[in-house]
Amino acid sequence: MTYPPEIHNTASVDTPITEQGDWPELLASWTDKQLRDGRQNILNDAILTFEKIMLERALHHTHGHKQDAAKRLGWGRNTLTRKLKELGIN
Repeated sequence: MTYPPEIHNTASVDTPITEQGDWPELLASWTDKQLRDGRQNILNDAILTFEKIMLERALHHTHGHKQDAAKRLGWGRNTLTRKLKELGIN
């Protein structure tokens, strides 16, 4: 699965989001570019990238404790396990 490079998180997992800019504005710019370029399925691409970044950050924050990461994301443990597989996260 390839994630759109324009919105893939290139910052360190320790970099606070406030230092990376206003993510809704970045998302809006990315969306405008995808629409101008005539790309298809952009919502699915964005959702997959968003989930991957959120899951990786939650696992980093909880030092790999999956149950705590799932709780912080508002998911059950089974959902987290399924998402790890779907997103190719070890």
